[in-house]
Amino acid sequence: MKKCILYCFSGTGNTNRVCKMLLSELSSYEYEGEIFDITYDAYKRKAFPDPNDYDLIGVAYPGHAFNAPQLFNRFVKLFPKAKREQRAFIIKCSGEPFSVNNSSSNAVKRYFRRKGYQVTYEKHYLMPYNIMFRYPPGLAKQMYLYSQQMAKVSAKKIASGEREFLHGNPFSAIMCFLGKIEWFGAWFNGLFYKVNDRKCTDCGMCAKNCPAQNITKKNGRYHFGIHCTLCCRCTMHCPKDAISMGLLNCLRVNGAYEFEKLAEDEAVSGNYVNERTVGYYKKFHPYYTKIDRELISCGLVPPRSLFAPDEYAVMSKKQRKALKRQRKIAEKKRTGKSR
Repeated sequence: MKKCILYCFSGTGNTNRVCKMLLSELSSYEYEGEIFDITYDAYKRKAFPDPNDYDLIGVAYPGHAFNAPQLFNRFVKLFPKAKREQRAFIIKCSGEPFSVNNSSSNAVKRYFRRKGYQVTYEKHYLMPYNIMFRYPPGLAKQMYLYSQQMAKVSAKKIASGEREFLHGNPFSAIMCFLGKIEWFGAWFNGLFYKVNDRKCTDCGMCAKNCPAQNITKKNGRYHFGIHCTLCCRCTMHCPKDAISMGLLNCLRVNGAYEFEKLAEDEAVSGNYVNERTVGYYKKFHPYYTKIDRELISCGLVPPRSLFAPDEYAVMSKKQRKALKRQRKIAEKKRTGKSR
């Protein structure tokens, strides 16, 4: 068996989930894979598996303001020089499919070239945001199902050495540069995080799971340092929604997406984005059309073709408002009866 390692920085777990899908598919091509979680501790101690011990290496990250997270970039810079011809690939996840994201891996590619690694593949996977707003269940399901199928295609291309890259442009390069302000904004905003003592049950999950090791407990209280990456793991996974995101608290999203349950739920359509979708998400349709062609060319079935269009996705604004009113009335009646 050939050996493959994926160095992964993941905030709320979406990127890690995609990595697991990909390594599962690479096993069909006789690759024994493992995931190394990038943390501030690993970066600070320079403690990680040597890429030269593997036949294939990959790196994966979530897009943050059209960039890779700063901790991820700093970690990749620590890689030793390649001792032989070493193939590498890049996987990234974000909540929108727009080309403005296409330059986010430029620095990583540059680091690899300097160290003698040959990058042959780069792919952008869509997974839900962990900040600003929560994605509808149908869209989260569609993203998850497509990631599963895309992992099959990616594994085939990576194993065969097929070259594929995302092509940036001057605009995406400019946005990538400007977006780096988030790196410093994350540090600053992190100082204003707080824990609501009335909600907190002192489970310690936030401090234990923070990839930046930015949360400590002193004198019975939780404290936030200057290494925040704005990954939102602490806020999204807090079981009591007890953490305030400082100056960005209005953008907080709490509660992980239950992808596996959504995938099995027949009441949720996996066809949220299609030619009939209205509103913001209709802009995702070109991305899925392109992926559909790629899946079909590999003999795979596009997931959304297995479902009827999501009813809510094709409603007009007027219809959605009417539906919300009906649900509020029904909820009031239900709570009134329960009393």
